[in-house]
Order: sequence, then structure tokens, then C-alpha cells
Amino acid sequence: MKEFIKSNKITYNLMSFTAFKALLIFSLLLEAPRSYNDIIEYFANHDYINEKISIDTARVYINSLRMAGCVIEKTNRAEGSKFVLISHPFELEIPPEQIKVFAKIYKTVSKNISIEELIMLEKFLRKLCKNIKNPEFKQILDKISPLTGFNIKLLEDLLACCRKKNQITIEYNSPHSGIKAMEIICDKMDFESSKLYLYGTSIEYEQSTYLQVGRIIKILDIKLIKNEINIHEIRALYTVNANSQELQLKDNERIVSINNNQTLIEAISSNKFALKQRILSFGSACKVIEPSDLREEIIETLKQMRAGYQS
Repeated sequence: MKEFIKSNKITYNLMSFTAFKALLIFSLLLEAPRSYNDIIEYFANHDYINEKISIDTARVYINSLRMAGCVIEKTNRAEGSKFVLISHPFELEIPPEQIKVFAKIYKTVSKNISIEELIMLEKFLRKLCKNIKNPEFKQILDKISPLTGFNIKLLEDLLACCRKKNQITIEYNSPHSGIKAMEIICDKMDFESSKLYLYGTSIEYEQSTYLQVGRIIKILDIKLIKNEINIHEIRALYTVNANSQELQLKDNERIVSINNNQTLIEAISSNKFALKQRILSFGSACKVIEPSDLREEIIETLKQMRAGYQS
């Protein structure tokens, strides 16, 4: 202790290196299977140890872990002769009733935090799954997590592009035209009707767009300087027969006036398809005031829908 207080540094004399090396191997095996060469190389490059150990020495530390209660198996030569940590006595166990409480809390929390925070929480919980004895914990997490099945690294990369407003080329599995390359200027990622979308500006169509993140296969290219494109925006006015307090406005909408139970909304969008989908989502409670061409398109769409049901 005196040596540490004097130098404020951890030195060889301040450690029990037998225990420390055993803990390092334990930590390595928690991450992934390791061979003798993996362990020896790690020790040789370690900040504090910085020495090459022999295979016999590494075997001693592995056997020490076994004596402490760790179940460690070794793969055959064809699989790399690596040590695999099967189980250990330091695993946590969560009572079933606490797992139920966790699931209830997680459902609420996941709906009220940002995508960045949700990813951080997801990574923590997935790591926790690997270090507890409860297999049902992972099963419940798979069932309730809105990020189940997503490539977390891809989500992190897309978020970084959104923060920088990058222009990116992605490989996208379109439900209509199959796998193709698409260019988009990233804006944000958010959930809509329990599905995660990437919002931005389409370079091809020069209008705002949104893509299902689950259909994005990978990022092909990232550009720091975006193209200068002229985006044609549509200004629409429509009334909704609903209490304004019950309406959940989009970012591009604002309330113009309220008359009794009728709310007049102004929306500005460069994506006519998305705007029409929004208006149609209100059903018979919504009436388009202007522009007239959008009003006529909505009427025509409703006529086609009615004809489809009558046939």
C-alpha cells in the first residue's frame, strides 16, 4: 500500500499474479473459446504482465479454474484445440417472479426512451443473458424486446449516419422489387406501429422517404457531403373529427384551429404517398380541404377501395 500511495502505480510487487492470471483467463473464456496460443499472446501484450508464459503455466491456471468449480472443455484439433467455458460457479440466478417484474418494467421503459438508449439497454441485457443461469430470461427478452432480430452493429452505424446527416448507399430488400441499392440522406430512426424505420431523403425520387430498417441488409457506402437536391413540398390542410388532446401529431403537422370537436391540421410533406397514408389512417373522421388535387386523389382512392369491397 505504501508503494502504491507513493507512486500511484500498480507494479509487479503489488499483485498476486497467480490469481490475477487465472482471472484473466476466466475473463477471456467468458468472451469466447481460446487456444493456448491465444492466451500466451494475450499475456505477452498485457499492460501489467507483459511476459511470455509457457503452455505448462497456462495449463496450471486453467486447472486452477477447474478446481474452483469451472467446467472447461477442450475442442479437438480440427476445431482449433480451444478451451470452452461451459459453466462456472459465479453465475447469477434470477428468481422467476423477478423475471416477470423485469418484463413488465422493460415493456414500459422501451416505449419511452430514445433508440440510442434502447440499443445500450439491449446490449447490456444480452450480456446479462450470457452470465446468468436462467435460460427463460433470454426467451422472455427475445419475446418482448423491440430490437429482437436486428443487427445491433448495423443499427449503431445507421444512427451515426443520422447524427451526421450522411448520404449513404444501402442494400435494401424491397417487398416490391427485391434486393437493390438505394441512396438516402439520413435524418432519423424511429418506431411507427411497432416497426423501426429509417427516415430521410431519397436521392432517386428527390423526396422524403422512410424505409423499414429490418429490410436494410447492409451499408454499401457513406458520403460525408450530401448532394444538393431540390425537394418539392406539399402543404395540405385537413380536418379531423377528434379531440385535439387525443391526436398524436407527426413532426410535420401542426394544429391550425379547433372548432368544437373538429381539429384543422396543416401538414407539410415532400412524400405524397406518406401524406396520403396518414390522411387515410383517420378513416371517415378526416376530410381534406386543400390542395384540390390531393383531395381528388383521396376521393379516387376511397372509390377504388369501395369498389374492391363491393366486388
